Amino acid sequence: MADSTVGKDSASSSTSPGQAETRAASFWSNVQFLQALAVVQCLVWVAFAIALGVSARGGVETGNSLCNTDADQNKDSQEGTVPKPCPDGMVSEPVSEDDPAVYDDLTQREHLAVRDYMLAQSTLGLVPWEDATLHDSYIYAMELHVPSKAEALRFLDNSGSRPERQALVIVYGGSRLAPAVEEYVVGPLPNPTRHTTYTPPGRKNPIPWTSRAPDLKEYMVLRETVETALSVVHNIFSESYGYTLHNWSTRCLLTPDTTPRGYSSGERKTWFRAVRNLPGGFLHHVGFMFQINHESRDPSQWKIDRVFYNEQYFDSVDEFVRRYNDGTLQKTRLPDYADEGTDGVLFSSFLRRGPGQPQIPLRAPELFEPDGKRYKTRGRHVEYMGWSFYWRLGITQGLRLYDVKVNGQRIVYELSSMEAAAIYSGHDPKMLRSFFTDSGWSQGRSYELVRGVDCPNTAIFFDALHHRDTAGPRRFKNAVCVFELNSRIPLRRHFDSDYAGGYEFYGGMVDHALILRHIFTIGNYDYIYDYIFHQNGVLEAEAPYGYPAWANQVGNLHQHGFSFKVDIDVLGTENRFETVDIVLENITNPERPDLRHIQTHLQRSLKTTEKEAAIQYRFDQPKYYNFYNNLKKNRFGVHRGYRLQVNGIAKSLLRRNDSPAMRGVGWMDYQLAVTHRKESEPSSSSIYNQNDLYDPVVDFQAYINDNESIVDRDLVAWVTLGAHHIPDTSDYPTTTTTGNHLKFFLRPFNYFDEDPSMGSSNAVYVTPKDNFNSANVNRFGTEEGPSCVPIEPSFQYDGTWFDGE
Repeated sequence: MADSTVGKDSASSSTSPGQAETRAASFWSNVQFLQALAVVQCLVWVAFAIALGVSARGGVETGNSLCNTDADQNKDSQEGTVPKPCPDGMVSEPVSEDDPAVYDDLTQREHLAVRDYMLAQSTLGLVPWEDATLHDSYIYAMELHVPSKAEALRFLDNSGSRPERQALVIVYGGSRLAPAVEEYVVGPLPNPTRHTTYTPPGRKNPIPWTSRAPDLKEYMVLRETVETALSVVHNIFSESYGYTLHNWSTRCLLTPDTTPRGYSSGERKTWFRAVRNLPGGFLHHVGFMFQINHESRDPSQWKIDRVFYNEQYFDSVDEFVRRYNDGTLQKTRLPDYADEGTDGVLFSSFLRRGPGQPQIPLRAPELFEPDGKRYKTRGRHVEYMGWSFYWRLGITQGLRLYDVKVNGQRIVYELSSMEAAAIYSGHDPKMLRSFFTDSGWSQGRSYELVRGVDCPNTAIFFDALHHRDTAGPRRFKNAVCVFELNSRIPLRRHFDSDYAGGYEFYGGMVDHALILRHIFTIGNYDYIYDYIFHQNGVLEAEAPYGYPAWANQVGNLHQHGFSFKVDIDVLGTENRFETVDIVLENITNPERPDLRHIQTHLQRSLKTTEKEAAIQYRFDQPKYYNFYNNLKKNRFGVHRGYRLQVNGIAKSLLRRNDSPAMRGVGWMDYQLAVTHRKESEPSSSSIYNQNDLYDPVVDFQAYINDNESIVDRDLVAWVTLGAHHIPDTSDYPTTTTTGNHLKFFLRPFNYFDEDPSMGSSNAVYVTPKDNFNSANVNRFGTEEGPSCVPIEPSFQYDGTWFDGE
């Protein structure tokens, strides 16, 4: 019911136990077993409610209740009805293989067509991936090449021709006279006929061979190098750790690598660390490390040129073995933790242990949708409560949004996760060298999300096709999810007191929001990326993170940085950026002219150049960051804008002038930087920066150094989120997301004439009635109470990825 009256004395409107029993007895004799069972269930609810001292019907005189009214029960008894499953709601359509949208990722058909076209070009001299070696040229990866913004807007806004679909193909040119990484734009899809070299002027070209990410072919040769070189260390491993590198059983060692691969540009020297092959293996390192020099084009020249054992360095494997055997080094005997832990469960395991919570296993509250989905998807396009957007999941910079609109007006052309960095401190060679930029580790890759844990049971899941370091595209099942969620807090509410023991009204609305989620797992890291769409026009980007701490029961200090690109379009592409500064003023008190009065007031500061808009936040200078259109005002004559609110600020103590490697993450110098948008500056980082941080392929500082005008221009905000982490015992077996949420908001700033959520029918408005003995409740047409049975899908999880062919 849209409106109802709620009595203050619940007993006056509730069904008494005697009445309920009489009604049940009569009812039992006239209905079938299934109907009777429903009545028993109703009585249980009544008894439970009475035990709590409240009415089963909540004092509602007109409206829905936990149990049906007499008339409804008689109707049910005649028709034999039972609650129906919840409806599906709005429509969800998959990506069309034959007609993908502008921003849809490459389809399987397109992946295969591009691969086959490239292999057929004799001038490129490419070898099929499955037959290639390090000395060949072959396709390493491919993904959608997004059309230029001008092309896209002509199509989206002005009924222009649809942009040609194209693919970006990365080739490892190992057969070239001077090996290099090559990139090509291939089109038109789905039937390509041409390719051009991709060399945007905003980055280093050509891409150095030593900047490439290692692939499976290189790792296979590295593994062979390790097994050959360390074959003489078998007994030492067994004596020192009780595990061995060559015993592929339950007691073997694994050797993950770290980055960067050297201390200067052009080096390719990688440290590896031995860990026990146990659950949470990253928590079981044994203190043995080695460095491989693999710069040479000839893998036979690759060798281990440094060894670290029990806090001691050696210049070769031979030196280490000789000194171990003659007793001139400090030996170690590492305890075996495999059989230790609470309740006999290993401390790094995710198996339950410790006191039960709760003592008896009970199911947790769950979400359900009484009217089905309130959002619709068509391919990668989503619509929800006035919001609409496209999304895609590339293999390089992760989850990206395009053409984000609210009430039909674009506020963001692109919002993308660009990079995630983790910089460690430590004393051993691996921790000294651990400086990760995750785009170099396939930041867009997502393994299967678990229904009911990673995403609610009500979520819609999407598969992803990725073509990186494989012969063809591979399908990653349930890689992204979208769902609507009660965010646990009112979006708005107010209790208006009459200051005499009563109230004038209560008004409120739950903050239901739509969430698009992607979880990126690399090694021991799990990053959860959420884009959250609120009904008041606020767009939230969040990056909770969790990962196992490095151990021998000791965690290393480290810092995190996340880079986002926000191409803001406030009512067009000609925008301005200002800070609204909160400053102090010392004035004469107008009430008491003999006194001075100190207060805060606002000063607007228009930023005119890119250097002026490179923000290094100072907490003693609070301010708003506002983007607005100088030609558009609301009905009150104020410029309509959107402001950025960054809630995950952390100052990086490491700066590019202090540490050469920081050049590769120049964006970490700023909490916010605003630049003129250019197609030649598509991202703040590159998949190639990881392996040459010292002379990176993309140097973000160059975007700022040209110091272009940003007045009435197409603007991009580069947002940095960050955190420092000092691990503690509660970080085992993994760091939880609680307290580790980094986020920023795009919030309307005089953009609307009022809160757009005022149009929602999910609000509640309550006014007193009968001298506060009852209340008028207005739900604006929305039904109340459950009217369907949620169907919980059976738990299914595969966890594998497979060829898309």
